[in-house]
Amino acid sequence: MHLFTSLQAMPDQFEQLLAQVPADHLNWEPANWAGIPSERFSAQGHLCHLLDIEVLGYRVRFQRTLTESLPELVSLDGYQLALDNDYRHQDPATQLARFRAARAETVAWLRELPASAWERRAHYGNYGEVTLDGLVRLLVSHDHQHLAGMQWLLMRLNADLRINLPLA
Repeated sequence: MHLFTSLQAMPDQFEQLLAQVPADHLNWEPANWAGIPSERFSAQGHLCHLLDIEVLGYRVRFQRTLTESLPELVSLDGYQLALDNDYRHQDPATQLARFRAARAETVAWLRELPASAWERRAHYGNYGEVTLDGLVRLLVSHDHQHLAGMQWLLMRLNADLRINLPLA
């Protein structure tokens, strides 16, 4: 799958999973997080996190990679962002709309970059030296982690609370 196709598909893929979570369980968290393939967030937490990481994380990293010479990029503390931005009390419909818009802007911006931009380099935490192309692939990987985290959360909702989830 082309990077842009994968990036563009994420809001719809996430929304399909979010729609399976009963509205009164959007902030539910399991007693045991064993085996979760992503950060430990409720369904609403995953949504808010995706928006914050898009705007405050990857967009900033992309921009710095293009405008600075081998910048040192930092990771964000997702759990601190959750506290600072009060994820539990955000409106999911608003957050989803904001994530959709942010992702569309990111993809449109990336599409406009010249081929040479994709070779720009930065240092990013434990990853070491990466190109802009590599950073975009890390964003796709981050998306996949959160889709997997949502599937895991749906599994726990079904197992722990005996909630029958839609099969489609």
